[in-house]
Amino acid sequence: MTGILIKSLCILFISAALILSVGGQRSEHAFLLSLAAAATVLFLVIGAVTPSVARLKAVFVKMSGAAEFFVIPVKALGLAYITEFIADTCRDFGQGSLAAKAEFAGKCAIFVLCVPAAVSVLEVALKFAGL
Repeated sequence: MTGILIKSLCILFISAALILSVGGQRSEHAFLLSLAAAATVLFLVIGAVTPSVARLKAVFVKMSGAAEFFVIPVKALGLAYITEFIADTCRDFGQGSLAAKAEFAGKCAIFVLCVPAAVSVLEVALKFAGL
């Protein structure tokens, strides 16, 4: 993971320098360069984290019925990172209002994702209480 971090930081540093040198003259190129750097780093990190997530999922699968509760936090974390990425990109280009809407949509998506797990926990609690 350290190698991925160093590669990511180098990509981001070089991209920032290029964006600063190009930004004033060709803002559309700066935007595309920023997007390309962010996507490259995102794919590098996802590739590095995937094996660890797969190992953790394998442990949860061995526990009967617990696998479904593993998927929810992983999806919520993914949604949070994607939402933050999009909101930050909107802010970088002066679209604070769009950034706020992206954050709102992300929070709503995470809420909807978590509702089935909350219902399952409440149903178990009601059965335990005899209601």
